[in-house]
Amino acid sequence: MLAVTETAFDGAHLSVPQVVTRKEEPYVAIAVSGPMTDMPAFAPQKFPVLHEWMGRNGIAGGAGFFRYRRFRDDGAVEMEVATTTREPVAGEGEVPSSALPGGRYAIATFTGPYDRLHDAMCMLNGWIAGRGLAPAGEPDRPDCQVEIYRVSPADTDDPAQWVTELRVKIAD
Repeated sequence: MLAVTETAFDGAHLSVPQVVTRKEEPYVAIAVSGPMTDMPAFAPQKFPVLHEWMGRNGIAGGAGFFRYRRFRDDGAVEMEVATTTREPVAGEGEVPSSALPGGRYAIATFTGPYDRLHDAMCMLNGWIAGRGLAPAGEPDRPDCQVEIYRVSPADTDDPAQWVTELRVKIAD
């Protein structure tokens, strides 16, 4: 997380959020955890491991994403490094299968470097509260909070071009 005096980035922006009803989406994942401030050191490198497993098992993947499962009081995060699949598949070992739950989501698109994603998510949560809505789940255990990487470092080296879809499941 950046200091509040360092969050500006020319060209970075967050779209106006909207509420969208989504169907359940299957995925496979690898669970990881660690200090939120160290996430770049322990989470992204699991994508190649996941994609190698998918290739060995003949599973076509879609979008890569992080799903946040729990935010701990000690500053650590429990999360999944995941990729959507076209249909439900059987996971195994460190790669279980799951599904993003269907339902209503607040969704916004952030364009810019990943070190500004925390601030973008704070802005999305502010929009949710401002609309009289609430995230599903508990503050430290969201039902479904994800960052879906639409344009990533695998696509371009320019952080100003990275596109991340932010989704937060809304309580009924």
